[in-house]
Amino acid sequence: MSSLSIAEPAARAPDAEAMRFLAMVPLLVYAVLGQLDAVGNRLSAHLPIGTTELTLAALLGATLLVCLLPEGPQRRVRGATGVRLIAMLFWWAVFSWTLSRHKDAGLSYLIQLGIAILPGLCTLIIVDRPGRLRLMLWAIIGAGTVSAVIVLIETRTGGRIVSTSIAATTAGFEGVARSAGGSDENPSTAAQMLLISVALALGLLFAGERRFRLPLLGFVAIGAAALVLGGARSAVLGLGAALALIVWRFRHRPFFPLLIVGGIVALIAAIPFLPPTLLDRFAAIGNFAQDQTLFRRITYLRIGADLIEHSPIWGVGPGNFPLYYVTDAYRWMPGREPFPRELHNTYLDAATEYGLVGFLIFAALLAYALLSATRATSALDPMLAACGYALSIALAALLVGCFFMPHKDLRYLWLLLALAIQAGRLRAAEGTSP
Repeated sequence: MSSLSIAEPAARAPDAEAMRFLAMVPLLVYAVLGQLDAVGNRLSAHLPIGTTELTLAALLGATLLVCLLPEGPQRRVRGATGVRLIAMLFWWAVFSWTLSRHKDAGLSYLIQLGIAILPGLCTLIIVDRPGRLRLMLWAIIGAGTVSAVIVLIETRTGGRIVSTSIAATTAGFEGVARSAGGSDENPSTAAQMLLISVALALGLLFAGERRFRLPLLGFVAIGAAALVLGGARSAVLGLGAALALIVWRFRHRPFFPLLIVGGIVALIAAIPFLPPTLLDRFAAIGNFAQDQTLFRRITYLRIGADLIEHSPIWGVGPGNFPLYYVTDAYRWMPGREPFPRELHNTYLDAATEYGLVGFLIFAALLAYALLSATRATSALDPMLAACGYALSIALAALLVGCFFMPHKDLRYLWLLLALAIQAGRLRAAEGTSP
C-alpha cells in the first residue's frame, strides 16, 4: 500500500501536464479574441452566452483542474511577487469601493476588472515553458495580423466588415471614418491592442528570430501601415517608443550615429506619404479650434487632480470618475460633455479612483512586470530570451500609450503584464530546474 501511495502522485503527474496542455487552447483563444472581439460577437450573436464568456469559463475550469491535479516539483515555476502585487491592487480597489459614493457603478467596474485579471492569473499557472510563452506571443501577433488587414480593407472601402458597436462604427475625425479592425472597441483602444502585436513582432524580429523572419517583416509592415491609417496618435507614439528602444539596443555599435541620422531622414521623407488625417490630428495638438477633444482631455486632468486633492488616500472609488465628471461642480469646464467619460490617462486615473496608495501598488506592478521581462532577456534559453525582449518592448510601448488612454481594465494590459511576469519567473527557474 505504501509503495502504491508513493507512486501514485508520480503516475498522475502526466495528467496535470496533459491538462495544462489542454488549458492552453482556451488561453490562446482568449488571446486571439481579445483583439478580435467583434468576430467573437458575430459568432455568438444568436447564442444565449458570448464566445468570450464561454472561453473564460473553459479557461477557469481547466486552470482549476491543473491546480487540483498533483504534479512533479520540476514543473513548478516559483516566485509569487507578481501575484501578490496583483492581489494587493485588486483588494485595495475593493477597499476603495467600500468607501466610494457610487457603489453600483463601482461594483460593475470591479467585476469588469476581475474578468480582465483572472486570465492573467491563469497564464501564470498554465504557461510554464518558454515554448508556450512563445506560442502566446504568436497568438497575439496572429490576431493583430487579421485586425490590421481589416483596417486596411475598411480604410480603402469605407465599409465595416465585422465591427458592429456604436463606439467602433461611428468614430471619425474631420468627416473621415476610423476603423477599429476586428474589434468592437473604439478605434483608439483597438489601435492600442494592435500596437502590442506590432511591438511583439518587432521585438522577436530584432531578438534574432530567424525561422519566421519574413512573416514577421510582413506583419510589421502591414501592422505599422494599419496603425498609421487608424489615426490613433497614442498608438503611433507608442510605436515610436518601441522603435526608439530597439534603436537604443545598438548604441554601442559603430554605426549607431548613422542609424540615428538615417531614422530622422526616413521620418522626414515619409511625411508627404502619410495620411492627411493623421497629419491633421498631430498638427491639431497645438490648435484647440481644430481638435475640440483637446479641451476635453485637459478637463479630464483638471477634474482628476481636483478629486485627488479631496480624497488622496483611497481615491473616489473604482469606476466612480465618470459619475463625478458629470456633476454640476465641473459643468463649466471647457470641453466637458454632459454624459459620463473616463479619465484618459491610466496613471492619473489610477490615482484618482484608487488613491495614492492604490497608484503606488499599480506603479510597482507595472515596474515589476517590465523588470521581469527585461531580466528574461538574459535567459540561457534563446527562445525565452527572445520572448523576454519582445515583451519588454511591447510593454514599454503600451505604457507610453497609457498616458493618453484609460487602460486600467484593458484585458490586453493584464495579459501582457502576466506574460512579462511569467517570463521573469521562467528565467529565475533556470537556475533551480533539475
